[in-house]
Amino acid sequence: MKVLGAVAAGLMALGVAALLVVFPLENRVTEALEAQATQLAVPADWEQVNDTVRREQFLCMSTNPCPSISRRWVTDTPVSVHDLERMATGAGLRFSVEGTCQRPPTAFSETGVCTLYGVRSENHYQVWVSDRPQEPQQVSLEVRPNRPYLTQPQG
Repeated sequence: MKVLGAVAAGLMALGVAALLVVFPLENRVTEALEAQATQLAVPADWEQVNDTVRREQFLCMSTNPCPSISRRWVTDTPVSVHDLERMATGAGLRFSVEGTCQRPPTAFSETGVCTLYGVRSENHYQVWVSDRPQEPQQVSLEVRPNRPYLTQPQG
């Protein structure tokens, strides 16, 4: 019985020690991702309306990857491809932009007008602009660990 108690105590001590090592490592990964994302050159007139950070965790699900950052802005100033390129260049991303950022004349509801795909170190960036009639444009950002099945920049 004493042996069983000693084994249980040893396993508990090992578990606590593992947690003390894993948590600081997880926090470092999340902090590095946040530091990279803050380097995006976001225009001053964009109003941030959402900022969600999912920290690194021992178990992450593919539908809710971690670490990840999700941010959203609204702006009354029309967003241009040049705005997206400036954002990406300021953060040192390899990137490509799809779309013109101009609302098609045939669109009658919310529509995506352009998307930036970028990569820096081991992280994948996606910025997309959506446009609704008579409302400010929305700019959304997702930063996640780089996954080979996501669209990669050509440049």
